[in-house]
Amino acid sequence: MAQGCKVEPIENLQRSKDRALAFLICPSEPDVDAKETFESLPADKQRLLRDRFDYWLQHGKHNPYFHGWNHSPYKTCFVFKWKEKRQHQRLYGFLIHPCPNTDKSLEVCVLVSHAPKNTEETDPAELNGALALSQRLDVIRAVKIAFPDIRKEER
Repeated sequence: MAQGCKVEPIENLQRSKDRALAFLICPSEPDVDAKETFESLPADKQRLLRDRFDYWLQHGKHNPYFHGWNHSPYKTCFVFKWKEKRQHQRLYGFLIHPCPNTDKSLEVCVLVSHAPKNTEETDPAELNGALALSQRLDVIRAVKIAFPDIRKEER
């Protein structure tokens, strides 16, 4: 039987009251490889990405480091970017508000996949993959387990 998906918050990042970053882990989905890609990077590239994660958490805006899309259907898709040996690299994910009842402002970026980028335009398959995952019930459930929508006094 295939294991279910889980969402793992990324540790050792700056605290933010209304943003968080996490990796989606789905052993049965070979294209869900953001976490293993990140963990296999050399320490200097991990540090670079962590700096970019922290900047996003503090509401920084800098399209060369990360961005979303303004057009449908990809408005919930998101990407973090870097270069390695002159090759453009991307971690694709999606944005979700997992706590509509207790913390409407909380926005989580769930990173799902890695892809090199060789063209000016983004490969729609990468965005479609992130979008499809963001709509799967098992993935949404995994996000809500990692970021429960319950009041502190109920925990």
